[in-house]
Amino acid sequence: MRKIWIKERGEYGIGTLIVFIAIIIVAAVAASVIIQTAYVLQQQAEETGDIARQDVCTGFKIITVEGIRDDYMYQENIGTGDGSTTEFTAQVNHGPINPNTVEITDGTNVLRDDGTGKLVLVSGSGVQGWVGYDNRTIHLTYSTAPSLGTTISAKYGSGYRRTISYLELKVGLIAGSPPIAMDSVLIEITDGYTDATITYNATATNYSSLDGEHFAAVIARDMPPSNWGRDRVMTAGDVVRIYINASAIGLYLEPQTHVMIKLIPKHGVPNLVEFTTPATYTTKYMELW
Repeated sequence: MRKIWIKERGEYGIGTLIVFIAIIIVAAVAASVIIQTAYVLQQQAEETGDIARQDVCTGFKIITVEGIRDDYMYQENIGTGDGSTTEFTAQVNHGPINPNTVEITDGTNVLRDDGTGKLVLVSGSGVQGWVGYDNRTIHLTYSTAPSLGTTISAKYGSGYRRTISYLELKVGLIAGSPPIAMDSVLIEITDGYTDATITYNATATNYSSLDGEHFAAVIARDMPPSNWGRDRVMTAGDVVRIYINASAIGLYLEPQTHVMIKLIPKHGVPNLVEFTTPATYTTKYMELW
């Protein structure tokens, strides 16, 4: 225990009080600065953590990649109206005829095949018919004979092109991924000679409406909450078909072509798939990955 001597005196007076108060104020200011700095650092750390989690957890999973070859299309006249004949039968020059490619026109009526051989009216009335895919035969029956000089023409496909014209990707979200808005997604694709970065076209629903700068997306399965129809947003459990017009982009996807496709969301991990097209194309639709 420290001894206190009689001659020792403590500091006192207004000066000492001022110094004491000043020390307390400085200490308080320093403490507030330290606390504020710690709070800011905590907020930044939490924000950085959220962004890091978002980047790690957000992304697509590619389920399948399918290649589609285009049809060789032909057009021929299959009959001419004389005002009395109601039935027309013609054998076209190329065959076998590819299902779902036949279109018959006579200036008034338009018919298309349904894939089973039946010709279905798209516009007009009073005519029906059928298609023999293997024997290249097209038959029409009119309820009223076409007028004199009416030309009946058939447009149809027979055989497939050597290269893959279109790509279809089925995609979902990786486990734990937050929703992804399709209009913020980029797709990079290359065949080793041509490289393209394409964006989403919300109005396109098929290959024919696509150019070399866009892709289309159609919902295949929309799980609750259903955000696709209004916002074009994918949520957990959704499956979307992505359509790419490879020919319009300038890709030449002949047999044994190495292809790379990368899906890039606004936030998260890009998904890269690489595959080589088959050595021989034997069908119109081919699973590539």
